[in-house]
Amino acid sequence: MTGFGLAFDWSQRFGLALAPLFEGHDAAPLPGDHHVLLDGGFGTFALSTSTEDLWRHNDPAGWAWSSDIPHHVTVTDDKVAMLRWDAPHEPRVYERGGVERSLDRFYAYLNKDRLRSNRGVVDHLLNYFRRIRSLSHNAGLPDARTTDIYLAALARLIAPQHYQVDPAALGLAEDGPELCTRLAAHGLDAAGAEVAAAPGGLSFLRLHPALAIRHAGGQLFQEAHFELLRVSPNFDLFGLIDAPETRVDNRGGTHFTPPALARSIVEQVLAAIPDLASRQALTLCDPACGSGAFLHEALRALRRAGFNGRLKLVGLDISAAAIAMARFVLRLSLRDWSPSGGVELELTLGDSLGDAGMPACDVIVMNPPFIAFGAQSAEQRQQLRDATDASAARGDYSMAFVARGLQALNPGGVLGSLFPASLLSLKAAASWRERLASEGDVRMLASIGDFGLFSHAMVQVACAVVRKGRPQAPSTLTAILTENDAAATGEALRQIRKLNGAAPTAPIIESNWSLFPILSDSLTGRPTWRLPTPATERLLTDLSELSLPSVQDLFEVSQGIQTGLNDILLLTDEEWRALPAKERKAFRIATMTDSIQNGRVVKPYYVFFPHTAAGPLFADEAAVAEAVPSYFKTMLSPARERLASRATILQSKRADWWGLMRSRSWAYNEGPRIISKFFSAEGGFVGDYKADYVAVMGHVWTPKAALIEADDEALPLADLLAAYVAMFNSSPFAKLLSLYAPHVAGGQFDLSARHVNPMPLPDLRALSIDPRAGRRVSELAMLGKAVDVTDPSWRSRTAQTVAEMYGAPSLAIA
Repeated sequence: MTGFGLAFDWSQRFGLALAPLFEGHDAAPLPGDHHVLLDGGFGTFALSTSTEDLWRHNDPAGWAWSSDIPHHVTVTDDKVAMLRWDAPHEPRVYERGGVERSLDRFYAYLNKDRLRSNRGVVDHLLNYFRRIRSLSHNAGLPDARTTDIYLAALARLIAPQHYQVDPAALGLAEDGPELCTRLAAHGLDAAGAEVAAAPGGLSFLRLHPALAIRHAGGQLFQEAHFELLRVSPNFDLFGLIDAPETRVDNRGGTHFTPPALARSIVEQVLAAIPDLASRQALTLCDPACGSGAFLHEALRALRRAGFNGRLKLVGLDISAAAIAMARFVLRLSLRDWSPSGGVELELTLGDSLGDAGMPACDVIVMNPPFIAFGAQSAEQRQQLRDATDASAARGDYSMAFVARGLQALNPGGVLGSLFPASLLSLKAAASWRERLASEGDVRMLASIGDFGLFSHAMVQVACAVVRKGRPQAPSTLTAILTENDAAATGEALRQIRKLNGAAPTAPIIESNWSLFPILSDSLTGRPTWRLPTPATERLLTDLSELSLPSVQDLFEVSQGIQTGLNDILLLTDEEWRALPAKERKAFRIATMTDSIQNGRVVKPYYVFFPHTAAGPLFADEAAVAEAVPSYFKTMLSPARERLASRATILQSKRADWWGLMRSRSWAYNEGPRIISKFFSAEGGFVGDYKADYVAVMGHVWTPKAALIEADDEALPLADLLAAYVAMFNSSPFAKLLSLYAPHVAGGQFDLSARHVNPMPLPDLRALSIDPRAGRRVSELAMLGKAVDVTDPSWRSRTAQTVAEMYGAPSLAIA
């Protein structure tokens, strides 16, 4: 079997995308056929078939390191050798026959043999970027030119004979080489020796810059772009800029496009275009292209698909640095391959929702900015209103890109986009979802729970592939659901690659991911596009047949108090105790985000509460100063302007500038209740049976009449609430939360009333009257008075009892 034949067979077997490791102008220094097998997550590796024992050379480890790939595998006539670039002198060598008889086990081991290092090629080349940025600063060059100099320096390493002769052919600014030469006078190594080898104890690994751009450029340039977006680079005394000590987790509306996910989305989009290989022309656009991750993966996918028509690649972005990086990556990619029909590359600095607009095209792939309504500028809100209808005007900014993209597609064109997973259920996105279902044919819908795949995102991500126009016959889409597990998304993406663009004929259910078919027509008129697995669908059907009441039938779920200025009106326990005893009486004990853990209040706060049910507690400012003189002098008075300028105080023209923004009516009730965190799951609920606490960051669950009504046979209200505390902190209830409430970072859920109100909830008061069920409710109450979600015994007993209360035993293990 030829080297390509072996690589192709392995790629098909494992669900990997195949690409050449080297290209014609970048010849391999050792004999053999060399490929990269690209994974959806962690299982990418380089594969060489050769007559030589390549693992005895340093070069293969350098290839893998340069390509940001953990492993290199060599296959000879009788051996299979695997090495990691961080341990190149410790290869694992096996008999080829044994490996081929257990090929799946071999790949499973390869996939689990993770490499975690801060000496990878991306970090190495980012340090080079920082070095150039520092030298540019010392040379008096504008910081905005750092990108042009960096790209010129990389081009000089990749194609030294061309980078000054024809800079534009390499995607460089016209004066990039000149600036690079100018920087040499300030210490930039003209020969690139400072980046030629890996850092530290791995200096024997040699950098292959063409491999780094070809296979690691997506992550590298996104990281470099973010470096530029840092508000103010901190140059030290010597003009140097250091890497951030900790990774930034949130980048506002701009998030990375993981190359593995971009690759899979592009493949699914292209699979939805009939007769792609024989198509005469194709226009492909990314209207928020960043540094070109989607466009780069599109080129590689078109090559694998056998497309050879005329290709037009269009990219737009509001960042000049991003456009420069995208141009460089794509120019180098076109040196590797272009279709015989030719390529027109059109990269434009501009706003695709503004004057630039989106061109008519056949394919749109994108990762648009994620910006919630509250964080949008006035211009962005107007763009969202213009792209959607009034009911969607308070949605996420990404919705405007998807709506405009669908509009820009030619008939039969296909769109693939990432967006926040909350849009699958957000009420403000209902008309937006309906538009996608009514104007297009949804081919794939995914909810991706793997935050690990998105190195800087703090929101759960979804993606959709939509073909413009309604299908003539009923169609089936592929639904993908992955848990928040580092390997789950990669495993699911490999599986859809094995399907070659077809929807699964039957559900594929694994422990941390699932793939299943859904009729596209079923999305029309559906209030939510949340993706429950088939097993969960059956569970919901079973629960609906039981006709249980809902949360809103039994509880009033209210948001916590709003101070409008926590640093003044909310004190820690230590700060509160430092006040005179007389002044402490003006405060109420409160809970915040970190107050509730494991179903208990572990960190109380104290909130200044100058209110009564009838109105302000103090008639005027003088009365406040007299009641709490120390607190008034040290805290309130110095913050007078800030307190008086709070929105609610101004809008209501309130005179009590020292008061809370919203004190909430529930705060004046003395009956027992339950307090929850704002975002939580198991362990996030606590019983407040004597109304001791007020929630600031959180929610208050006040029992309604159905639970309060007196009955000698029913359990006392405090005991009923304790039983609900156990239920709310249980794993079955967390499972139900995952179906109704948006998932947020850290495995938690948004417990706002609009999400939890529709959830089915047993009436424990009614059940407590039944002799048999009453004993179980009493047991649940005992568990609620001693919550310990860290105790396996407590979790098991509670889960089983809660499942029985729901009348759905499978819920305990769902």
